[in-house]
Order: sequence, then structure tokens, then C-alpha cells
Amino acid sequence: MSNDRSIFVKPGEGRVVHDPERNEDLPAEGRSVPRTAYWVRAVNSGDVVIAKSDDAAGTAKPVGKSAAKSATDEGESK
Repeated sequence: MSNDRSIFVKPGEGRVVHDPERNEDLPAEGRSVPRTAYWVRAVNSGDVVIAKSDDAAGTAKPVGKSAAKSATDEGESK
């Protein structure tokens, strides 16, 4: 699920975030989610952080604030 309309996110430190599409909590290691207003708001509020998926190791690595800004810009323009 890695395309222009999805982002890889993981919960912010100490946060538990509900994934409304799957009706379950976002796993601590993160997951690819659709780039929707819900997830863009979660990024902006700090509930989730945009991360870079390391497919080989199955871990997520946080990315810089510019990626979060890009998600915000693109999410608001749709």
C-alpha cells in the first residue's frame, strides 16, 4: 500500500491511536494508511508520526518534519 495516496504512520510517543477503517488500534510498529483528512489531522496533532517503513526489518523509522508538512499540504488540497 505504498503509493501517493498513502502514508506510513506510527503512534506518537505514549499514544494509542484508533484506525477507523480497520476498527482497531494502530500497531506500535506502524502501518501504511490512506492519506485522508483523519490521518493528516492525526499527524498535525502529534497523535501519529509519519515514518519510513523498513520492509526488510519490518520496523518504522521517523522521518523529518518536512514529510509531515508535505502530508499536510497534500491532504488539504484534496
